[in-house]
Amino acid sequence: MNTNLRYFQRPPWDTRQSPVELLEFIKSHPAGCALDIGCGTGTNCLTLAQAGWQVCGVDYAWRAIDQARARLTASNLVVNFMAIDITAAKFFDGSFDLVLDIGCYHSFDEPLRKSYRRLVSRWLKPGGYLLLYGHCRSENGLSTTQLTETDIVWFQETLTLVHRKDCEDKWGRKTLWLCFIKPAQ
Repeated sequence: MNTNLRYFQRPPWDTRQSPVELLEFIKSHPAGCALDIGCGTGTNCLTLAQAGWQVCGVDYAWRAIDQARARLTASNLVVNFMAIDITAAKFFDGSFDLVLDIGCYHSFDEPLRKSYRRLVSRWLKPGGYLLLYGHCRSENGLSTTQLTETDIVWFQETLTLVHRKDCEDKWGRKTLWLCFIKPAQ
């Protein structure tokens, strides 16, 4: 189904609640500049902005971006929203203290993943963090998307793994929270 069509109703991933992992990150890190990849209707952008972060939210689904803009306008907070293909965005060089990805990377095939990993490393400032959530590949290996141990190794070509949290979503699927840091130059 077309992603934009999913946003004419409320898609199951749009919980309107920021995850505890993001809330803990915000509590333990000073506000800075953040990029929310696959921001959907802007829930995490709103949470970050309320905590004093400058935020840019991007999503491929223009319908989600329209809803995010409406939500943030009502809150009197400022967030820059863009409806773009994040794997083609090459204009954020060294801009961010935090790149947040909750469920975007794990949906890409390998050619897009390679581009994404290279771009994320460019977008982060030295000392910046990537906070990444995704579903793990099932043991049957039927899916060509989802996070794998190899993905974690590949991210570590340019980033350092700070924290890993293995968990399950509400449907019992294996998921991961990963926190990487871009080494200081």
